[in-house]
Amino acid sequence: MFEDIGRPNLTNLLVLGAIGVVLPKLLPNMGPAVGTAVKIVIDLLTESEAEAAEELVEALVSSTMAEINSHLAAAVGPEEGRRVAEHSVGQFKHKARQRSDRWGSDDKDRHRRYHRHLTTLRKEMERASLGHEDWQRNVLDDLGEIIEEVA
Repeated sequence: MFEDIGRPNLTNLLVLGAIGVVLPKLLPNMGPAVGTAVKIVIDLLTESEAEAAEELVEALVSSTMAEINSHLAAAVGPEEGRRVAEHSVGQFKHKARQRSDRWGSDDKDRHRRYHRHLTTLRKEMERASLGHEDWQRNVLDDLGEIIEEVA
């Protein structure tokens, strides 16, 4: 229960609303202060959720890029490099979809979250491709374009 307290969902909002309604009746002099406190708590919860989500996206992108870079460095040629890089991107998409489905409040929000994952990975691939040469750079460029098409 406590691990979900940071997630803005209907139950948490209803509990906070009930506290905001019941507490002023129990302590009449505290009415305005309780209302302000509830608003502050809601703002803090939504802000912390957004920051946590962004950190999770960054962590997933950096681990995926590290995996892709190590696979490209170990690959014998462009075909093998492309195959292992595409596999890493597939795993990334699967995890991104799971996270988006878990944290999104509706279809539009889930799509927005998934799109943010893909956009972040594509930008990181563009940046990383500058550090590679020849076929490795081509693989990263192609993957970036494929991600952009899906996004």
